[in-house]
Amino acid sequence: MDNLRTALSDPNLAYVLLMLSILGISIEILTPGLIFPSTFGIISGMFAFLALSSLPINPFGIILILLSLVFFITEAIVRTKGIITFLGIVSIAVGSIFLFKGGAGNRANPYLMAGMVIVMASVLVFVANRVVTAQRRKVVTGREEFKGSTAVVRTALDPEGLVYFQGELWKAALDSGSAVPGEEVIIKSLEGLKLFVTKKRG
Repeated sequence: MDNLRTALSDPNLAYVLLMLSILGISIEILTPGLIFPSTFGIISGMFAFLALSSLPINPFGIILILLSLVFFITEAIVRTKGIITFLGIVSIAVGSIFLFKGGAGNRANPYLMAGMVIVMASVLVFVANRVVTAQRRKVVTGREEFKGSTAVVRTALDPEGLVYFQGELWKAALDSGSAVPGEEVIIKSLEGLKLFVTKKRG
């Protein structure tokens, strides 16, 4: 383990691994169900943790970078047309600046950091826009098709929460009672980007 930690102690490698981890997990948050991005992100995160454990790290920088995940989760729930995604990207950029302590030898190359932030911003804005576009298209073309379809509860409906339907998270409102995560519900109607559901009988 010590040999692996030593091999990963390059600040540039540590930073790239951390950014790949954030990117993979963020894509999974915005487009749940793909599996590969989250798996890739978790593995990258494990190696990033090993790498960063041997480097002088500023906790403030780490907090800002991890805060970006909160923004991306919020974007997945609220769907703000990329506004909160942009705040997440800003959080990553500022966190990157404060991530490493010490002299230049203990810091990632600033050009590498700028390049990674630009790449992440481009990918995440693209993904967020595709998600919004896809949901709008489904709302326009699938309003009647949704009726009677089955969705799976992701966060408790009491009466409102999130359900998983057609590879995406949707805000949903239950007509009566409550439903726990994993329970199946039936879609009754769609208004805007909110599903109105009822508990599955039998």
